[in-house]
Parts: sequence; structure tokens; C-alpha cells
Amino acid sequence: MPSYLRNYVYGGTYFFTLVTRNRIKLFDNSESINAFLSAVETIRGYHHFEILAYCVLPDHIHLLLKLEENDRDFSSRVKEIKKKTTQLLRQIHGNNEMEIWQNRFWEHTIKDEHDLIIHFDYIHYNPVKHGYVDDYKDWEWSSYREYYSEANKGHKIEPASFSNHDSMFGE
Repeated sequence: MPSYLRNYVYGGTYFFTLVTRNRIKLFDNSESINAFLSAVETIRGYHHFEILAYCVLPDHIHLLLKLEENDRDFSSRVKEIKKKTTQLLRQIHGNNEMEIWQNRFWEHTIKDEHDLIIHFDYIHYNPVKHGYVDDYKDWEWSSYREYYSEANKGHKIEPASFSNHDSMFGE
């Protein structure tokens, strides 16, 4: 079996896909989604990083994170986010044996501004891609509205800009 080498870059920006075990739709309610978002904020409190974009879908989550300049250890952040989310969801469901995540996660190192825009837009377009909404602006569980308010509707996502890059998203 080939060995995948992760690309650790100081101050790097990374796109992640986290998938639930067996693609079970665990994030199909606000309580579970809020547990995940709470876990991210908790981990961010002591493993500092910037959240550039996110989207929580029922069976997978996309994150776009930027590490501090002297840091390259994204794996510990993802591991801690998954661990904390697991703890919270086990409490919510009253099941201490519940398996939440696939063992691994998808990571892509953002190379430049163009790559950043492609991944940023892909994250926010993902609910449309999977048929959850007709318009990405209508998905409540993404960072889209944090960037584009009613007053600033100038940004238009063009799915063609990332349609040739399916292998970069880890779905």
C-alpha cells in the first residue's frame, strides 16, 4: 500500500475534508453541528489557527485553516477537533462507543491565491453540489454569510472554476 506524505508548511493554509464513519449523516441537526463548531472553537483556543472557511454537511465537513507563521502541525488540530467532537456527540447520543469519523482525513496545502479562491468557493458551493439547497447562500451551516452579507452580494461562485479539480477535495 502506498504511503501518503503530508505536506507540513510553516504558516501554511490547508483545506480539509473530514468524513463520518460509513458516511452516516450525523451532522443533520443543529445540536450535532453546534457541537462540532464548539469543538473547533475550543481547540482554536489553545492550538491557535485562523478559520478561513467551513461548511458542515450531514456526512462530511470542509475546513479551510491557516496556521500561525511558526507552526506547521495541522495534524494535531484535526486530531483534537475530531476527538473533541467525538466526546460531545457521544454525550449528545448517550453512546460512549459511538464511532464518529473515518480514520483519516483529506488535506490539501493551498499553493497560492488562485488555489485559495477555488477551495474557498468549493466549500461554500458544496451544499448545492450534494443537493441540499438550490443556492449556496441558503445553507445555514457554512461561513458564506460571514463573508458575504446582504449588503455585499457581489461574490458569485462559478462551479466551473473547480469542476476540473475534483481530486483536490477528498470526497
